[in-house]
Amino acid sequence: MFFSRKFLPYFTVFFFGAFNDNMFRNALVVMITYQSGFSPEKASGLSFLAMALLMLPFFPFSALAGEAADKFSQRKMFRIVKIAEGILMLLTFAAFAGKSFLFLMILLFLMGTQSAFFSPLKYSYMPRNLEKGDLLRGNGYVNAGTYAAILVGTLAGNTLIELPDGRLWTGGILVLFALAGIAGAWFVPEKMPPSPEIRMDWNIGRSTFQLLKNIFRNKNLLRCTLGLSSFWMTGALYVSQLAGFCKDVLCTQSRLIPLLYAVFSVGVALGSLFCGLAGKKKNAMLFVFPALILMALFTSDLYLLSLSWKGDPANLYTLSQLFAIPGFYRIIADLFFLALCGGFYSVPLNTFLQKNTPVKETARIIAGNNVLNSAAIAVGTIIVSCLMGIKLLSISGVFLVVAAVNVLTAFYLLPLIRQKETL
Repeated sequence: MFFSRKFLPYFTVFFFGAFNDNMFRNALVVMITYQSGFSPEKASGLSFLAMALLMLPFFPFSALAGEAADKFSQRKMFRIVKIAEGILMLLTFAAFAGKSFLFLMILLFLMGTQSAFFSPLKYSYMPRNLEKGDLLRGNGYVNAGTYAAILVGTLAGNTLIELPDGRLWTGGILVLFALAGIAGAWFVPEKMPPSPEIRMDWNIGRSTFQLLKNIFRNKNLLRCTLGLSSFWMTGALYVSQLAGFCKDVLCTQSRLIPLLYAVFSVGVALGSLFCGLAGKKKNAMLFVFPALILMALFTSDLYLLSLSWKGDPANLYTLSQLFAIPGFYRIIADLFFLALCGGFYSVPLNTFLQKNTPVKETARIIAGNNVLNSAAIAVGTIIVSCLMGIKLLSISGVFLVVAAVNVLTAFYLLPLIRQKETL
């Protein structure tokens, strides 16, 4: 299935898109932090803004994106979206070469807008083109490919920008991979649009409200989308706390951050692949509840380890010193296995959402899911940041919050799991 005409070009399109998003964002953050000459406060603020700019467009543009993906030819939409990415990457190359931070920030927002239009295409493509028996496996490949692209793009962005002429290297690679994505879009098979008769609603508020209304009137879809929103919110909390956890709790040098990020991303990718394979023999929805409970246990263990960890903020551990500490291996194992369980948790829910959505509305329902996911990430990170700001929550305490959310999500999804929907 992976090398078929229906899947491989599509995989190429979204893989290089996810790579470019993360390479661009992380290269810009490194450039702001280490090469701009800005004060630490300004650099920190701009880095946070850069993280937000990729997510912000999902709120206003998801409704239009979902309508367009249901109304127009998928091949045409893939080509338009990827050509737009190619143009943006050419402009990004010029902005990196000229070291224009304002222009790069604007382009990052536009890349987020492009991603908002691409996402409904990405997830509505599979139920329209794959056999139902291949849908779970396809979602496993997509989840694994997405996290692999995020990981490689993040590492590439952090590494290339620090090379001599790193800004030119970074911009050049972004253009090259955008061209690879455009090439993939040209081989995506044609498919008649499912709802060519719908009218685009340019009133963003009204169309977004209608998207969410369609989800809230269906209890199964609502549970599924809120379950996925919990996944993205807790994932964002894990990743956002890695730097602080390394520096202030483990008392380690910054080189540990990409290692832990890699462990997390590889764990989700492998969990997604294994879930797709295991789902051939067993109903994959049955994996969701134990996966969430195990995630809570591994996360709680991270909290307990942080309480007993001994370190000196004035004398940070090197990586070689960390590997000599037995407890460090337990941290790596906890992070890897909770991420592995994340794959077993998210893939069945994505598949359930696709299988239980009317074909004529698939892209719009997925667009509504994107709005809820983005809102959950925003609300979760803001609440945690505020609680940490007023000293009611520590960095380690975030793990307890995440563990509690995982347990609550597990029980919230039980009615969905008990239906024994076969994937």
